[in-house]
Amino acid sequence: MGAGKSKIGPLLASKFSCPFYDSDTLIEQKAGKRVHSIFSEDGEEVFRKMESSVIERLARENVKSVIALGGGALISEKNRTMAAENGIIVYLKSDPRAILNRIKHSRKRPLLNIAQDENFEQNLLKMIQDLLAKRKAIYEKADLIFDRDPYEYTDAAVHLYQELANL
Repeated sequence: MGAGKSKIGPLLASKFSCPFYDSDTLIEQKAGKRVHSIFSEDGEEVFRKMESSVIERLARENVKSVIALGGGALISEKNRTMAAENGIIVYLKSDPRAILNRIKHSRKRPLLNIAQDENFEQNLLKMIQDLLAKRKAIYEKADLIFDRDPYEYTDAAVHLYQELANL
């Protein structure tokens, strides 16, 4: 979440000459509405089921590709297993403050929608830190942990490509 997977992913896919898929975009296409609408109208459980369905479909296609999964996708053991059996899992690690700076103006993150009062940034940072702490053990099981913060999107894709090419 906010690490840049939807921007770095297409650049990386271009380097590997393969397709790029963003699981959130595929879910939105299937549902006919935005992720935040799915969360607010149908709930997180419905979203997670749709997410698992998309991951399963992509895994069955068995085509070399770059897939950006939502930040909570790998919470599901089923999703983790499908991802691990069908590819290389990369964690785009980013500092909570860097994430805050990238997403604080976005209104499309359903797990981070909070009141925009005088404590907005402080409260949002705390939510980001809490979410990352909850997911840390899962994220750190990735095949490759890539420190995204020193790079802009294009440079991140180049360096990540080089690291993946060496695996």
